[in-house]
Amino acid sequence: MHERSARDWIWVGLLGCLQLLPIFAIFLNSVAVDWAGTILPDGYTLAHVQNILKDPRFLQSIQNSLIVGFGSLLVTPFIVVPAILVAHCYFPTLDKYLAALVILPYAVPGIVLALGLLRIYSGNYGIVLNGSPWILIFGYMPLAAPLYYVPIKNNLRALRVTELFEAGRLLGASDALILWRVVLPCVRQGLIIGLVMNFTLAISDFVYANLLVGGHFPTLQIFMGVLNGGSGRKLSVLITTYFVVIFVATAIVVWVTSRRSEA
Repeated sequence: MHERSARDWIWVGLLGCLQLLPIFAIFLNSVAVDWAGTILPDGYTLAHVQNILKDPRFLQSIQNSLIVGFGSLLVTPFIVVPAILVAHCYFPTLDKYLAALVILPYAVPGIVLALGLLRIYSGNYGIVLNGSPWILIFGYMPLAAPLYYVPIKNNLRALRVTELFEAGRLLGASDALILWRVVLPCVRQGLIIGLVMNFTLAISDFVYANLLVGGHFPTLQIFMGVLNGGSGRKLSVLITTYFVVIFVATAIVVWVTSRRSEA
C-alpha cells in the first residue's frame, strides 16, 4: 500500500515538473545572455529585467491588471453565487434555464459581445464607462458565470438541501442563516475554484481588454502585445512576471477564502 502511494507521488511529481518546464525555460530566456544551439544559455544577466523595470508602462500594466482582476472578484461573486444558490434551492424547475444562460456568452463570438458592451456603455443609455476598468469588470461578469456555476453545482448536487432547510427551520434558523452558515461552507471548494478561475480570466484576457479599453487602460496582456514584435528577452521577462502575479494572487485568494470559511 505504501509502495503504491509512493509511486503515485512520484508520478504526480514528474507530471508537475513536466508542466513547470516551459515556465522554467521562459525564465531562463529572460535572464540569458545568449541562448542558441545549446541546452542551457551561454550566460546569465539581469540587464533585461532591469530594462523592463525602468519602463513605466510595465508597472502601470501590472497595476491595471490587478485592479481589473480584484475588481472582478469583488463584483462578480456577489451577483453570480447568490443566483446559483437561489435557483438550486428555491427554483429547481428554472435551474435548467440558468444552466443554458450561463454558457450563452461562450456561444456568441467575443467580438460581438465586445461591440454590444461598447454600445451599451457609450452613453446611448445614459451610462458612460468606455475606456475605464468598470467596462472590463462588468464585461467579465457573464464570462465568469460558468466558472462559478459548474463547480458550485457539483457541490450542491451532493447536498440534501431540502432536508437541511427543514432541519434548520425546526431549530428556528432563517433561510438566509442556513445558506450562510451551512450551505455556503459546503460549497467552499467550488467557490474557491470559481474565484481562482475568475481572477485568471480577468488578468489573462486580451481580446476584451484590447477592444474595450485599449490604450486608455493598458493591462498586462496589452503590454505583452506591444512587446510581441520587439525583444524576445523582454517579452520573456513580462511572461515570467505574469506567471508570478498569477501564482501570488491565486495563493492570496485561496488563503483568504479558506480563512473566511474556517472562521
